[in-house]
Amino acid sequence: MRFSNIRGPSASLAKSSVLATVLALIMFLPAPAHAAGAIDPDTVISRPLGQFSGIAYSEYQAMFDGETANGQSYRVPCQIIAPAAPEQSSGLLLFDWLNPAFLGTQVGHEGNIGRVYLTDPFLFAQGIVYATVRSQKAALGAPWFTGALDTSSEFINGGVQEYDIVVDFVESLDNDSVAAELAGPIERRAAFGYSNSGARLRGFLRSRAGVGVFDFALVGGIGKYVDKGVDTGPPLAGTGLCIEFNTESEVIASHAAEVRTDTDNLRVYEAAGCSHGRQVDAFVIGLPDPEKSNPADFTAFLRALFVAGNAWCDGIAPPPSMWMGAPGDSTIARDTNGNALIRFVGGNAVDTSGYRLPEVAVGKNRYIAVDSSYKPNTLIGLLRFLFGGFVDLTETFTGHADYVKAIGGNARTLQALGYLLKPDADAIIQDAAQSDIGK
Repeated sequence: MRFSNIRGPSASLAKSSVLATVLALIMFLPAPAHAAGAIDPDTVISRPLGQFSGIAYSEYQAMFDGETANGQSYRVPCQIIAPAAPEQSSGLLLFDWLNPAFLGTQVGHEGNIGRVYLTDPFLFAQGIVYATVRSQKAALGAPWFTGALDTSSEFINGGVQEYDIVVDFVESLDNDSVAAELAGPIERRAAFGYSNSGARLRGFLRSRAGVGVFDFALVGGIGKYVDKGVDTGPPLAGTGLCIEFNTESEVIASHAAEVRTDTDNLRVYEAAGCSHGRQVDAFVIGLPDPEKSNPADFTAFLRALFVAGNAWCDGIAPPPSMWMGAPGDSTIARDTNGNALIRFVGGNAVDTSGYRLPEVAVGKNRYIAVDSSYKPNTLIGLLRFLFGGFVDLTETFTGHADYVKAIGGNARTLQALGYLLKPDADAIIQDAAQSDIGK
């Protein structure tokens, strides 16, 4: 399935203990000046990844070496996924900022959330180049994805900061002969970060290190948080266009209401009814009672926002911002089912039950953004708290056709407004049609 509207550039919670835990998980420091890095050609391993809409892809892993301007060196693993035939590349690069919180779960390695959420079929059917690199000292010694790459020689010297490695690696995709050959031609650079890695990317875009690195970025699941000592305002000029995405969990637990803004280089969106993580992720991570977590899936919103960010670089404005309230107001209005409502669109007050995922808008469940029965005094407890819960309301539907019609109407409206892509709207409607709800 091709997503034809993606293209390359050529074409309260007031509990301080919870917030303190969140901040402790995502604390990091900005980087000093950097120097060039390069892939060690003797370490490159590759495998075919498969065909995506006729485009054959290959995955490459290797060790990446670099040295900062003050002589501090590092050696870390990296990954590049690109069309096997470079001429089939769209020229768009997605850099996935790895999330170290997954090291403390049954996943066991850093989370590549951008690839997981956007998915391979969505990315690679368009010829997008994907790349990531280990950049955090805390991850040293942890498995590198499947473990196929020999990472025994990895190290990060004390003076090397995370930003050094990210900047060096992204720039190497143009400047290093080995990396450039693997990635193919790069004409536009995008970045993705969510939760812990979203905080890192958010801070990066507000630091001098981020100037000139990315053309646009999608930052999610972080609310107000940004690195200590870094300005909490919009991204610095020259760091590219930025779309920030928060769920209802961040409005409740991470002061997302305080970062509701639109500027020349920043848009902020919120997903009513959604929790910090998806139910499917709760199973993968190994959280307690995953079947009881919030099933609202915001992936379709993320894909539409990624498309919007790319189009923004071509001068096409993204869809209007969506917020659950006015800037700074953390009060959440709810419908008769108890589900959160969107109350501001494009900075203007609205009074409608729309602007939400179709399943939330029609009340398939009561969607609980955070579950206070779980204690956030450990990583697993915090994640389970942020993955929320639900109350099944499907028995309240007495007509299947009416249910499908309501889902379809909402999905098509969101598609027309740019919040859903047509293939995702189609899939949502098809799922409703194939369900037993209302029968």
